[in-house]
Amino acid sequence: MNAKNHPVTLSEPACALVEAVVASGRYPDFSAAVQDAVWCQFMGERAVFDEYAVTPAEVERAARHDLAAIRKDRKAGKLKAWQPL
Repeated sequence: MNAKNHPVTLSEPACALVEAVVASGRYPDFSAAVQDAVWCQFMGERAVFDEYAVTPAEVERAARHDLAAIRKDRKAGKLKAWQPL
C-alpha cells in the first residue's frame, strides 16, 4: 500500500485532542493518530487486539480458562451470591 501525503487543516479543538493523545504515548506521532481516527470513522473499528498486542485466539483462550475456573469454583461452592449494595 502506498501512502499519499495530504495536507489537512484541523480545528483547534481537534488538533489539541490529537496532540494530547500523541503526548500520552498511545501513538508514535500525529500522523499515526489521525490515520487511526480516520480509519475508525470511515472504515470501521480497528481491532482492539492490535492495541494490546494480542491475537483474538489468545483472548478467547484466556476467557475459556477464566470461565472454566469460575465454573469449578461455583461447583465447589466457593463463590458467594452477588448482592446489590
